[in-house]
Amino acid sequence: MMHGLMGNKHPNISFNILFYPQYQNDDGQVVCHPGSVFEGVVQIKVTEPMPVHHIKLVFKASERVNYDAMGWEKTKNSDDRLFAVRTVLWGLPTGINIPVDAWPVLDVGEHNFPFVCQMPVINFPPTFQHHLIATAFQLIVSVTKGGESLPILSKPATVCFQPIIETIPVKNLYAFTEETKVSSHISAVVTVPRLAYNINDKNQSISVVVQFQSVSNSQDNVSVSQLRVQIKRYYSINYKTFSRNETTVIAQHDHPRVTSAGTVSINLDLPNSPDELPSTLTYSPHLTVEYKLVVTAKVRHGLMSFRKRLFEMPVIFGTLPAGTKAPRQLEPYSNIVDNRSIMHSKPAFLRPEPKAEDDSEFLPAYGDDRPPAYNNNASSSMRIVEITS
Repeated sequence: MMHGLMGNKHPNISFNILFYPQYQNDDGQVVCHPGSVFEGVVQIKVTEPMPVHHIKLVFKASERVNYDAMGWEKTKNSDDRLFAVRTVLWGLPTGINIPVDAWPVLDVGEHNFPFVCQMPVINFPPTFQHHLIATAFQLIVSVTKGGESLPILSKPATVCFQPIIETIPVKNLYAFTEETKVSSHISAVVTVPRLAYNINDKNQSISVVVQFQSVSNSQDNVSVSQLRVQIKRYYSINYKTFSRNETTVIAQHDHPRVTSAGTVSINLDLPNSPDELPSTLTYSPHLTVEYKLVVTAKVRHGLMSFRKRLFEMPVIFGTLPAGTKAPRQLEPYSNIVDNRSIMHSKPAFLRPEPKAEDDSEFLPAYGDDRPPAYNNNASSSMRIVEITS
């Protein structure tokens, strides 16, 4: 939800923010990364001639802490903005003040304004929704109309930002093994082939092999009745002197039939949804996301029953294929927090250019005084992401 000044809704103007299909995933969501480009068209429909100073497209990102849910008092000087950049799609430059009767007039009809935006090679915190903290990347159209004291704003169109996180720097992955004494006569050896995964791969599972070794003819009256394999996610939210930690089990498999001498193989399925499996995050000033693989056994000793930990190690969930390195110029956002005014720290709107003279995928360039009468079918090959009436 967008906070702050929403501006005026107007019955005579409506907006669509559309993105070309090549920048959308299977769910229609635009996903961008450090250094990547996305492009589309702002479509504006007007039902009566309208004097307009300018039409702006704003791209902004914020990392908001839910102070009420945390029981914190919001400080007056807190700045939750990661960046805010804008481009004038049509009309007069922002600083020019002339009488309203000299403003350009937006004619009745449908007007299409192309845009291209390039992300800097910076790992911002990822798009993230949580009841304690939320990071959002949004595009908003703003129209300054004659006779209106507040701008007319579209609904925000969301863009999903995914950072570049190395899954593992080498391709030759080796198995991880941990041996634990269950009792004086029983030991368990847990082997996991790898502990690093790319969250963009679908239908993944973690293979876990547990081998029990028991001394023959043991009389210690110990039995193992259940194996449990879990992926636990650990959130750590920090702001100034406050912190809040949260642990969630995001995947679990129970194997009921276990003998004290034998081998058990378990495949633990990983979630496919990016919402359930955000990447490992250790560079954000306010949010840390980490994971562990935990294997436990239910052990019965006489009349007593308890859970014994057999294996616990960190798991990395990255955004790159195993063995792929991040660009050398990639910077974490935490490096530029104190110097956000430098140009390379923000996204940049680029001037759209036709790919070829007869290529109608891009719209013709617009003039400084009023938009041309576009006869364009570009929107037929695009998917509508947000609509405001």
